Amino acid sequence: METRWATVDGVTLELPDDSTAGELRDALYKPDDAVLIAVTGDLVSVVHDEDRPLSELVAGCADTYYFYRPGEPDRNELLAARELEDALEAETGARSDAETTFQRPGIDH
Repeated sequence: METRWATVDGVTLELPDDSTAGELRDALYKPDDAVLIAVTGDLVSVVHDEDRPLSELVAGCADTYYFYRPGEPDRNELLAARELEDALEAETGARSDAETTFQRPGIDH
């Protein structure tokens, strides 16, 4: 199994390529309501499918991940972005997408 290095909530870890958001949450003892947010260059992905390998998603290319809980204090500009709130609100509705991807706020496009 291939592995790669990524930063998760400020800690650099070696991650298996086929890991899922649910497996990362369990391995890092994150709460069940924490959503995985992936940052890949100028893209941000909110992972909705907990069981799909990240390698099948844009999120699998990320080098930085955050676990975000709705209502928690903003830790950085990205986690305070309105686009993130919109993606999380859409997740609670009828959603079939495995992830929501948007342009990273604060980057000139």
